[in-house]
Amino acid sequence: MKANWFRHASIVRIAGAAMMVSILGGSSPIDGKQSPGETLQGGDNEVPFTIVDDYLIVVETRIGEWRRVKFALDTGATYSVLRANRAKGMANARQPVLVVNLDRVQAQERVNVSDFQLGPIRIAELIMVKDDLEYLRSSAPGVEGVIGLDVLRQRSFSIDFHRRKIKFGAHRLLRSSAPIEIDQSYLAVEVRMSGRPVRLLVDSAIRSILLYRDRVAERLPNVKVEQRIRGTSLSGDASLEVVTLPRLQLNGTELERRAVLLRTSPTDFLSGVDGYLSLTALGAWHVSFDFEANRLSWE
Repeated sequence: MKANWFRHASIVRIAGAAMMVSILGGSSPIDGKQSPGETLQGGDNEVPFTIVDDYLIVVETRIGEWRRVKFALDTGATYSVLRANRAKGMANARQPVLVVNLDRVQAQERVNVSDFQLGPIRIAELIMVKDDLEYLRSSAPGVEGVIGLDVLRQRSFSIDFHRRKIKFGAHRLLRSSAPIEIDQSYLAVEVRMSGRPVRLLVDSAIRSILLYRDRVAERLPNVKVEQRIRGTSLSGDASLEVVTLPRLQLNGTELERRAVLLRTSPTDFLSGVDGYLSLTALGAWHVSFDFEANRLSWE
């Protein structure tokens, strides 16, 4: 897997990056459980997927009687998202959430979704963010929602890009690995850039590494901007700078150095986070998320 989108588009779509959310008035830790609700026994441990727009992982889910509903897989999202027209008739959750997306923070309504299922993960009641998902209409018009960590943290899982399968459950450690930090709202790893630490959120729904310029500027004194492009996401448009980063390593493994810079970070949010690590930057065909061992591995 290699990111090649810089060469072809002046406007790009960013599905993740990164939809970190917290309940208005307080935090909502991710602990592998849904509340309110109940996790029930589901189906097969393997789920097939397709790749849309050369980077977006799309799977089929079930919501009540709706079967084969397409959702994008997003490890950079704290909560799952449902397209607003699918949410018609569903009861709104009591509290909205603040969504941090790219450099902006905005309030979003949520809805109570009954009987959600992804492979072996079945949740009796899942509280999902409601959004029009306008940024996906042209590139992934059939996608009805986004699956976030509230669902994915239920089971360890691996993504096999050769077989186009997601396998849930414990998996062997792959050739390269790194510890993964599981925070209240995200998954993070420490990357070394020219020997200096950079803390990145692991985001399966972005095309390439994305860094906040205002947080890494002193570590990139001589970086050259090669192109300026527009990015679109849940929060709207943003200006991005295409760059080639200096040597970049994750626990000794060399990473793809092509990246984009976003000028400013969200004020007072995601303290200590420098940006987002895409799966494409690993250059891997197989990626595993082990939540029991808190380990990311790939080969």
